[in-house]
Amino acid sequence: MRITLHKLMLVLALAIGQTPIVWAAASTAAPGSITVQSSGITYYAQAGDTLMSIAQRLTTKTGNWVALGTINRISKDSNIPIGTGIIIPTELLADEPTDATVIARNGNIIATAADGRAMTIDIGSKVAEGMRITTGSNSFLTLSLADESRISIPSNSNVLLAKLRKSLYTASPRTEVKLLRGRVVSRVSPLDTNKGRFEVRTPASVAGVRGTHFRVGLNGDKVATEVLDGHVAVGLPQTPEARMLDSVKGNIIAGHSVGRAVDLLPAPQLANMPYRLNGNAQFTFTPVKGARAYHVQLAQDAETLHMLAETKGNSPEVVLENIQEGNYFAQISAIDERGLEGMPRTLAVTIKNRLAPQKEAAAQDAPSVVNNYSKELELRWNGSATQKYNIQVARDVEFTWLLFNSNVTGNEIKLPRPSFGTYFTRVQSVNADGSSNPYSSAQTLIVTDQWIINDGHPLRGKEAAARDGNRATDRQ
Repeated sequence: MRITLHKLMLVLALAIGQTPIVWAAASTAAPGSITVQSSGITYYAQAGDTLMSIAQRLTTKTGNWVALGTINRISKDSNIPIGTGIIIPTELLADEPTDATVIARNGNIIATAADGRAMTIDIGSKVAEGMRITTGSNSFLTLSLADESRISIPSNSNVLLAKLRKSLYTASPRTEVKLLRGRVVSRVSPLDTNKGRFEVRTPASVAGVRGTHFRVGLNGDKVATEVLDGHVAVGLPQTPEARMLDSVKGNIIAGHSVGRAVDLLPAPQLANMPYRLNGNAQFTFTPVKGARAYHVQLAQDAETLHMLAETKGNSPEVVLENIQEGNYFAQISAIDERGLEGMPRTLAVTIKNRLAPQKEAAAQDAPSVVNNYSKELELRWNGSATQKYNIQVARDVEFTWLLFNSNVTGNEIKLPRPSFGTYFTRVQSVNADGSSNPYSSAQTLIVTDQWIINDGHPLRGKEAAARDGNRATDRQ
């Protein structure tokens, strides 16, 4: 469905539950005074006021007197009775400049002011409209706006802060970011009540939002937009038409064509804890169906504001260069064949040295059901009673929806019996240095009222009842 960007923003406002404001002029208000509401102001006319003079003084242009007349049911530009309340919505109010604050930075950041001056920016620095910011390799910058929205500029990107403003009186933010190269990640505070605007523009696209978390990437003439939360209206800059992207959706704009909305890939999982070898951090992913690449970002904090390094790899094995031993937070995601980056997963990781490559372990056998009771099931796999293992049970074969994720010593485990349905289980062995070997293949478990279809054994009614009774007696 294609609609105009203006209409789409109105639809988004209604979708998030905006309640129309009922304006009432206060007869006791002093002429020339102003009362402020969340979505605009009421100006009380003084002697000599006309719609045109009010529009010239309080809005973005004199020609807005026509819109003010429509809103306030005044048919012509004539003197307005003193004390009459004139409604002026936020969208028409004039702007005033605001700024952003640097809250995280790392690496090589080049900042150029609107007048061409080179600027040095650090944490706490104020950034003004018109500044151009360029990040080098493994360099990152995060800005906080006046309304607590955030703009993150990853490595190898070039961004122009084309508009950093707020409306007079209501302080509604009006932000426009121009992406010239690379990527920008935006986390926008809700704009429904204050009528704010936030847009990310590229030479080939425009994305307008009213409160959401999304990414925009520019690669040549191709623009990728990925919505992690909320709604984004995307379209071409030269046309008013736009397409709405919902949460966990993305699209590609290329060749003056706005692509359809597609599902983003699910967040991947690490096959084992990353380790350090020859000064580099080695990450191994459990393959995600439909992924052609994987993205790793390493940070000091769980919010991934203080980024340290990032890289992409075209296989489930990704290497981050020049990483020290230590505790980090890794944000990982998968990239599909179109180039759309999927949903992220943030994990606490400990990266330790592995002194030499270990011989690849033999493929681990999948777990199987050895005992099957009314309230629990027992899984067992080939292995040692002294070996450490990671065991997982999930609702999907990609193991993104985990039901159980346990660490055990020994080659068996008892788990609460899941409800009716199909499940998948797998196991991996853990080495003495804390690193892990690849997971086994997935074993399907189909749970019914009486059976778990895995080894063909039914629930043993009498034995199960007797054991359950004995356990209940033991607990008393």
